[in-house]
Amino acid sequence: MKEFGRVTGVSGGRITVAVKRTAACDRCGRCRHAHIGFGENESLIVEAVPVGEVKPGDLVELEMPARDYLRLSFLMYLFPLLGAGAGLGIGYLLGRTLGNPGLWGGVFAVGFLAGSFLWLNQYDKAAAKTGRYLPIARPVQEEY
Repeated sequence: MKEFGRVTGVSGGRITVAVKRTAACDRCGRCRHAHIGFGENESLIVEAVPVGEVKPGDLVELEMPARDYLRLSFLMYLFPLLGAGAGLGIGYLLGRTLGNPGLWGGVFAVGFLAGSFLWLNQYDKAAAKTGRYLPIARPVQEEY
């Protein structure tokens, strides 16, 4: 995945980049923050790891390795579904001994789904501290 943006700030080993919102942003809904609701929805602010020397105002190309992009997609979409499916199966099997397997399957499915979201929340916080899934920003020469 590659996008272009302008560096808005440099701090430590990370930079902030303003990226123009694309049509894909409208369908995603991941970045529904208060500032977007007040009309400032033409750009998103993204944190990235710079490669090379950059300063505010520079044009950069943001790139996320395909492996990381696929891993994040799996974690966000398939992991909760697999958790709910596992909860449904375990709840159904336990429910056969407790009576009413459908009810217990549903209860365990919701519980495992909630547990997967709680785990994802903690994983996201840990990944944000380490910068594990931050995009890489490479300077781009502007053509006049």
